[in-house]
Amino acid sequence: MSLTDEQRTYINAPLDQHVYLRACPGSGKTEVVAAMVSKVVKEWTRFPSGIAVLTFSNSATDELKTRLRTYLGEPLAFPHAVSTFDSFVLSRLVASIASKVTGYPGKNGDFRIKILENKADIFRTRNSICDRWISACKYDYDLDSASFIFSTGERTLDVQLNAACISDNVRGDLIETKKRFWKGGFATYGDVDMLALSALKKPQLQAYFARLARRFPLVVVDECQDLSVEQLRIIKKLSALGVKFHFVGDLNQSIYGFRKSNPDRVRALLDELAFTEHALTTNWRSGQAIVDICSNLLGIERVMGNPEIASLKPKLLEYTNCPSELLPRIIELTRGYERIVVVARGHTTLQRFRKGETFSGTETLALACVAAGSGSLKELKISVNLFAQWLADKLKLQVTRAGTYCPVAVESKLAWRRFVHECLKFLIAGGVANVNLTWTQWASVAKQAIQQIPDQPFVLPEIEAELGALRLLSLKAPARQGKQLLSIRLAQGVDQQNSVDQLRYETIHQVKGETHDATVVVSSRQGGVHQSHWQDWLKDPTSEAARFAYVASSRPRHLLIWAVKKLKPAQAEVLTALGFEFV
Repeated sequence: MSLTDEQRTYINAPLDQHVYLRACPGSGKTEVVAAMVSKVVKEWTRFPSGIAVLTFSNSATDELKTRLRTYLGEPLAFPHAVSTFDSFVLSRLVASIASKVTGYPGKNGDFRIKILENKADIFRTRNSICDRWISACKYDYDLDSASFIFSTGERTLDVQLNAACISDNVRGDLIETKKRFWKGGFATYGDVDMLALSALKKPQLQAYFARLARRFPLVVVDECQDLSVEQLRIIKKLSALGVKFHFVGDLNQSIYGFRKSNPDRVRALLDELAFTEHALTTNWRSGQAIVDICSNLLGIERVMGNPEIASLKPKLLEYTNCPSELLPRIIELTRGYERIVVVARGHTTLQRFRKGETFSGTETLALACVAAGSGSLKELKISVNLFAQWLADKLKLQVTRAGTYCPVAVESKLAWRRFVHECLKFLIAGGVANVNLTWTQWASVAKQAIQQIPDQPFVLPEIEAELGALRLLSLKAPARQGKQLLSIRLAQGVDQQNSVDQLRYETIHQVKGETHDATVVVSSRQGGVHQSHWQDWLKDPTSEAARFAYVASSRPRHLLIWAVKKLKPAQAEVLTALGFEFV
């Protein structure tokens, strides 16, 4: 790796001081961290002390381990460690002394605490909240709001519980229930940080934590902008014991507000502990025009882009009703690129993009039948999904999230797909895949065939009762299309579904840290509480919504596209002033 002066300066930064490496998107941050850590490891003389490198996900940990192995020629080994922050707190700060905090007496000499998720349902409160007795697995204490946060796995119940007025009596019950839970040898992931903070306050454990500070005198925290308020307090406590920290990250990429990460708090700690700041200010990932858009979004100083990548001006595409209208144009614009990703704030917008609103009801059914009759395996996959969707909607079936609109009553998703496939084969044999029929003719043929499905031998027993409604099915041609041939309309539908399959679809949180050749950032149709509309992103450059747009727009190397609902002239001026051009 050929190092820049900025990268070399950080790699040689002192180890006996707190250091913050401010790294813009595409600056080669992970590579620089690996180079710095490998240099330190090769020169390390303070055995059995070592350095700890902490990340916030298993995938990031694995990536860093791989790069360190490349530099070192072997895996990073004792006395050093690479792990997630959560794992470090649990294994190094809490595990050995947990019983002294929780009062857990151990079992057969084993004092380790067991981490449970909210699916467990043990140690319930003695008082009811919203007419429910809540398990200690299903809530945690939040230092940020100084209140309990409920996470039961039931969204409606969580909203009720988190909005409920908690009396002193109930609050005491929640605390007591947690203590019983801990004394039983259990904890949630959210409890671990609280246990660590509690342990750090106990005078009788100061010698233990002093030894820990000598064991890891230097801790590198990657993606430091993701630190929660509890984790920041842990760092402050360890700093007081002599541990030095290297923070690496970009506060402008803090998008985990739901985890209580807040860039202002991170900045406050940097100032309080007098971190020395270094910066990586060149984005080697993207062309200059994309880099400029990202700087303009947050109103921050201009960053240099990669001079070897053509500075292709970011594009604006407008849709009238549904983002899926833009698929053909997106396919055309991204032709020649390999890694093409469609990104949105939430799954709802992505689903609308993939599913579209161009085809619905009877048209969805017809498209499923015609695609199944094409003889193409790719189109058969499309048809199975479409027919399952139509059937679930028509019969109002309760379906699972995973699988192909599989009813909850059907345990085997494979059996459900086989049933859907048999239905399609039966319909094709009945002439329902004939695109040379008019819509009126097709509706008559399709109705007769579908009404016979409940009597076929391939019907699954689990949904036999629900299918009975098909015997009374009424099917009409789409409005104003009765005399039109199916071939005219449905050719568009098959092309659209084929286009959908060429792209990858992810939320903004899922693409953080990734590099694409082309990125399509899709705005929702209107603003709201989910911060998924482009106007939400531009209201306040210091907001998390603005950082969503910053993270999403900084992913591509070559081409950035924003897909937005039809703009008014004044709105168009705002986006062109930002650096976009219409296509």
